Amino acid sequence: MIDDSYSNWFHQYTSNILLLTWCSAATTEDVLAACGISPEITEPMNFLGGDIDMLIGRLGNGTIIMDYNVDYFTPRALPTLAQYGPCLSAAWCDEVPAIVSYYTHAGRLVRFDASERDWYPDPNLASVEQWIAATPAGTEAWDNRWRRAILITAEALLQAAIDEEWMRSTHVGVTFPG
Repeated sequence: MIDDSYSNWFHQYTSNILLLTWCSAATTEDVLAACGISPEITEPMNFLGGDIDMLIGRLGNGTIIMDYNVDYFTPRALPTLAQYGPCLSAAWCDEVPAIVSYYTHAGRLVRFDASERDWYPDPNLASVEQWIAATPAGTEAWDNRWRRAILITAEALLQAAIDEEWMRSTHVGVTFPG
């Protein structure tokens, strides 16, 4: 269960990540293909393993993508990745708006700023509020602790949460040339 202690622990470790994406059924290979990334520029990597642009790891029944680079590929790949199953994406760094997007096989369902939901919600605020109310986190969590609400929603989507073991495990690191 995602509580405040876990949420704080997670944010402490991930505060330098610009974008987090949870894909409910996509594999690492699906992510690489959808992002147009050659396997030749990947390397085995753990979470604290080095200076990379992207980390892709299996989690539960899906995959989590951590983008460290401002020119991240993941948002353009979400429509493709959502063909395998729903995807949740959230801007995570404190220095950027907290944009959350949720995709299904039909495309982007909602996009909004978690800290200011009435700031350019897509398709509209009513749709965003309806989606929020239907998430496992519920409206109260989104209203009071949106980072925790994102993690609760992501855990339900992948049926797993990142833990110390996941942090130490080997995943796929990507460093873009140039």
